[in-house]
Amino acid sequence: MALMSTSDFPRPVRRRVFTALTVLWALLSLGILASMVSPVMLNTAMTAAAALGYALNPLLVIFVVVGMLLLVVALRRRRRVLVIIAGVTTALLAVGVVVPTALLVNFAAERDIAVSATALFEAPSGGLDEPTETVSYLEVDGQELQMDVWQAENQGDAANSALIYVFGGAYQSGTRADWTPYFQHLTSQGISVFAMDYRLSTPGQPSWTAAASDVACAVGWVRDSAETYNIDTDRLVLSGGSAGANLALLTAYSAGTGSITPSCDAPDTSVRAVIDFYGPVNLAETATDTGSPAVTDALEQYLGATLDENPERYAAMSPSSYITGNVPPTLILHGTRDTGVPKQQSIDLAASLDEVGVPNTLVLVPAAEHGFDAIFGSFGNQIAQAEVTRFFDRYVTN
Repeated sequence: MALMSTSDFPRPVRRRVFTALTVLWALLSLGILASMVSPVMLNTAMTAAAALGYALNPLLVIFVVVGMLLLVVALRRRRRVLVIIAGVTTALLAVGVVVPTALLVNFAAERDIAVSATALFEAPSGGLDEPTETVSYLEVDGQELQMDVWQAENQGDAANSALIYVFGGAYQSGTRADWTPYFQHLTSQGISVFAMDYRLSTPGQPSWTAAASDVACAVGWVRDSAETYNIDTDRLVLSGGSAGANLALLTAYSAGTGSITPSCDAPDTSVRAVIDFYGPVNLAETATDTGSPAVTDALEQYLGATLDENPERYAAMSPSSYITGNVPPTLILHGTRDTGVPKQQSIDLAASLDEVGVPNTLVLVPAAEHGFDAIFGSFGNQIAQAEVTRFFDRYVTN
């Protein structure tokens, strides 16, 4: 039996199929573009679409090519309405590709960072592609908290630098494996990684004391295990993204103050430096300024109260409450298009650190949404890789 071709279908059917495909493509394209320019994210789907639109921006060229093909077909068939839909949408998509890409490439050049579009399709080179082991660092409230150990090869005679990573997820989701390509990248540089669990909040069960206490416990556990994993406790870095960055900053800044009680015996929870990926620094201001109902709801679930009900709790869990001249050097990375955690949080953090003389680096990545570093090889991620390496070289490794 011969295969059927499109010409075998009645013309009205072909017209309807072409119309449906064009409209579907246009709606999908415009949805991504709308999320990329919207000043407020009403739901997680919009945030995800914007994050992907920026992180995978070069790949939107595919949508542009499809639009050009649809436009050509519409012109040949004299489908005036579809010509307008395909033409306008394709033009908007082209702008949506050129402008963010140009901003990121220029920003990277200004900071003497080489970025490559082909890196988006490349896996990390060298390093470990899986943890060397997974350990249980704490059992509490009937829950076993684990830690993935990525033990880098020894670099010469000296013990390795190490990074403890606290995952994000609005205090209620996420896993310690969320950043694994970057763990591989870090181990290729001789940096060991400890990716940890912590207790998450659930409806009716806030975790504001538990999560911070777990992070402090993990720092103490890593310090106690330094000889086992051949790491230098004087070159220990705490890092996290989003909610994890809040917990990392909070633990690093409050170390030695007695404000956060570790959930295990951990007399020393200090670190050499801290790396903050778009973390909320002042939770009261985050709640009032975010514009995202999802973020406000997550904070209320995490803290077990609204801001009006318990402003003291919001302050107690805010790293901004613990800034002194003794807090560790801080690398701050934030996307200028972040609609989850306002970039002003990071700008204010850098200013506060400057006021008390704490070394810090603020990197405001243009055309970058919340979670801009999540896709390894994206332009934003390449910029973050370079900045983290520089920070380690300046404040940790040397």
